[in-house]
Parts: sequence; structure tokens; C-alpha cells
Amino acid sequence: MAAPIFLILFWVFTFSCSVFEVTHASPDIHYPFHIKGKQPQHDSHFELLQENTTTTIHFPSYGDLLVNSISYDTKNIYLADPKNCPHRVFMNLNLTLTPFQYYYVLKNYTYLNCSTKLSSPFIEIPCLSDSSYHVYTVDPALPVPGSCKGIKTVAIPFKYSPYRSDNSFGLRLTWDLHDSREEGNQTRDSYMTHYAVVGVIICVLVMVTLVSIKVHVSRRDFDKKERQLLLADF
Repeated sequence: MAAPIFLILFWVFTFSCSVFEVTHASPDIHYPFHIKGKQPQHDSHFELLQENTTTTIHFPSYGDLLVNSISYDTKNIYLADPKNCPHRVFMNLNLTLTPFQYYYVLKNYTYLNCSTKLSSPFIEIPCLSDSSYHVYTVDPALPVPGSCKGIKTVAIPFKYSPYRSDNSFGLRLTWDLHDSREEGNQTRDSYMTHYAVVGVIICVLVMVTLVSIKVHVSRRDFDKKERQLLLADF
């Protein structure tokens, strides 16, 4: 009797675990993104370009930015500037007409263009400066030095700091679509997560049941042998 039960439980165990694996399989690039020329557009909102191992996204107000990673759960895309100048991106990237916004909290800063180099606490932005002019980010409330003029005041994640010189630092965007497809995907992901959890629970229960059956059979065999020994003594 134990053998058929074992086979049935083994089949359930195998099936439930295989479902768990399938529900975790998903493509790297999917809705609301698609790769131009390699994936069907359908009703996706964001087009990515891919060449060899490089993936980029185009913004009309700035140009192409490199895509480092995409998190669909938290709805954020991690970008890098191919020109190695995040503050050039901050100063020129206009997200107003896009579903994107910065992932980080923003604060207004003014970019200054100065004909002379300023002393501390002003810190020059090397990638925006040249030998004939020097660019800085400052609090808009600060008075503008005589050798400088304000270029633009924009809401950005942070002012320039040499400790934040990585060209990808701060270039994390999030999106907000609020459409039926997005909600459908969220529902699908919720179901997939639910089924995955159920699969894990079934796997654990099956394993516990198998161990219990094995212990029960071993104990029954032990009791049987013990009774046989007792009868043999008589």
C-alpha cells in the first residue's frame, strides 16, 4: 500500500516543483518595453535599441542613454550616460512629456557658468567645464558671484560632488502608466507569485509526508520484527 502512495506523492511533488520553476521564467525585456526590430511592438510604451550587448533608450531632449538594468517590480530603469556626464543629463533631460520621472527625491539647483574659477565651497563640474569657463551647481538662494551667470535652475537628484562622479549615479527613473495592460501584468504577476508560493508549500508538505510515511513504515517493520522475536522466545 505504501508504494502506490509514494508514487502518487512523488508525481505531485515533481509536478508542483516544475510549476514553481516555470512561473519564475520571464524574458529580460518585456512590457512596457520592447527592443526595436527584435520584439513585436504591440502596445508597449518604450522602445529600446540593442546593438551587440549594448541596450539604449532615446530621449528627444537629450539623446541616447545606456540601459544598465530594469526592475519591473519596483518600476524603475537604471541608466548611464555614454558621454560620462550625468550632470549634462540632469541639466538637459526633460521628462515632462514622458511617463518617466526621477526615482530619487529632487531639489532645485542652479547651474552657474563662471569666467573665473571659484574657490571652496564651490566645486567645479569637470565634464561641463573648459579652460575658458567653469560650471558649478549651487543652491538657488545663494547670491551669484560677479564672474558668473546662471545657466538654468532645475530640479535634480543632487548637486555635483566628486564623491558622486560615477556617470550612472542618480540616473534611475521610474514610470507611471496607469493603463489596463499594466494592471493586467500586475494581476498576472500576482497570480504567478501566488502559484509559486503554493508550489513551494506543496513541495514542503509532500516532503514532510514522505518522511512521515518512511518513519511509519520503519516503525511498523520494527514492531513486526519485535513481535516475531517475542513469539520465537515462547
